[in-house]
Amino acid sequence: SHFGSSSLGHRGGLPIVGVHLVSDSKKGSLACSCLAGTGAVLLHLCRTFLMSKSAMESPFDIKHHSRLPETYKNTVTEVVVSEGGFHKILRYDMRLLVKYSACATIFSKGTVFTMDSTTVRTTLFSVFLVIVAAGLTLLAHIGKVEALKGLDVVPLDALADQVNAFVPFVLALFVSLTLSRWWSLRVTALGKVFDSLANTCMIVASELNDLKWREVRTGIMKYGMASVELLVQAARDDEEVDSLTKLDLLTDAEADFIKEYDLWQRPMVIWAWIMHVITDSMDHDKTPAASRQAVIHQCTAARDGMANINMYLDTQLPFAYVHLITLLVNVQNLLMALKSGLTLAKAIPNADYFVMVQQVLTTAIIVFIYQALLTISYTIMDPFGDDVLDFPVRAYKAYVASIVDAMMGAGRGCPTVSSDGELYRPGFDDAPLCGRLLRPPVTEKR
Repeated sequence: SHFGSSSLGHRGGLPIVGVHLVSDSKKGSLACSCLAGTGAVLLHLCRTFLMSKSAMESPFDIKHHSRLPETYKNTVTEVVVSEGGFHKILRYDMRLLVKYSACATIFSKGTVFTMDSTTVRTTLFSVFLVIVAAGLTLLAHIGKVEALKGLDVVPLDALADQVNAFVPFVLALFVSLTLSRWWSLRVTALGKVFDSLANTCMIVASELNDLKWREVRTGIMKYGMASVELLVQAARDDEEVDSLTKLDLLTDAEADFIKEYDLWQRPMVIWAWIMHVITDSMDHDKTPAASRQAVIHQCTAARDGMANINMYLDTQLPFAYVHLITLLVNVQNLLMALKSGLTLAKAIPNADYFVMVQQVLTTAIIVFIYQALLTISYTIMDPFGDDVLDFPVRAYKAYVASIVDAMMGAGRGCPTVSSDGELYRPGFDDAPLCGRLLRPPVTEKR
């Protein structure tokens, strides 16, 4: 008996060749049919292999996201190139700042002299007002310059002193509130999202560590980085969802679905997906309920962090309060310039050059300090912009990606514990994403 005509079927996605016995007279035709069925099986296996290989060679690579952006080291600061090519301070060396003094590093990147020209322009304008006030006073006393000696500037001095005694208190409170909001944005808002992503990846890598969950782990990494990108876009009011498809973080269909929601809801939707995918996978894997609860807690914590960012950015300090603080600083600067101008004009008949220079320098220093504090305050109110003091988000994203990569790849070198309590610290293979632990043979104990 020989193989006869084959019937080609499918079971579980794999072609199945069915055969039966026939006589010798049909030997030739049935052999051809058998070869055709075998060829179909091989074709399907080759196609499955190529598809799996293509999936493994996906453009997404977490190490690509974990690369630090270009950085420059200055005298005391380290500057990173962020989105749009803008330079932002990543860190500074307090020891070098004290060693070289603030005067020697006055024009370093990120100081009040270099981060914004508003402070310098306001100071120069105040000095100009001093000169104008002195010049108008001299014009008013043409032909009777000696009368300037008796010019009474005591009432103006008293008014300026009263305002100057009140402004530092309210301005210090305002700056303190602004700095506390800035720190909370980094720690309790943005930091909470980053921590939740890292913790979620650690839980997934520990509970869903089999090779069959590899695609799920990769998907969680993609969704996690996509949520960070969408969060930054929402904070910067940018509409660049399509860029996530180029990074292979989202598919075209997922990007189109995300566009149906507002900017701030988009990263939250991604975290809803993450929670769904992980909990469903854990249900299939019969993972303990405590692990699922831990994942749900991390996902809700990430949503809370995003809501906090939106709350801080959209709920500013009362406008009347901020306007009053700014008005007080402006009035103080104006009074300081007028008082110094009159005092300078009063010192001209006596040719008291020390008083003249002292009045100009006093005005410049006091106005510069107050205006610099205001400038710092409005710069850090929204730390997601392009100013040098804003968050170096690009460096933060690289740091988070490196944590995700470490958590997901930690299983490759993780030790194993046998049922008898022995701890094995094996080697691991060179698999790119998830290696298989090489357990040493168990030796017989005496």
